Amino acid sequence: MSNKEEIDRLDSFVKEAPGNEYTIDQKEQELCRQNLNGQGECIKLNLEYTQMFSEMQNLGFFCALPMDPTKTHMECRRV
Repeated sequence: MSNKEEIDRLDSFVKEAPGNEYTIDQKEQELCRQNLNGQGECIKLNLEYTQMFSEMQNLGFFCALPMDPTKTHMECRRV
């Protein structure tokens, strides 16, 4: 898939639950969210970490590393 198609997949995934918090996992190339029922849902994307980060910002999210230094994912919240 092209980068454009992968970005479109990311956009669609976020639009399904725009109010949720998301995490970007660099190692797994995944974007994940916690649903209201507590279950996690993830999508694997063939994108660089920086591309996912940038697109989440374009969608109105603020992404930062968590306070816990043992966690390696980026947390994204809508601003």
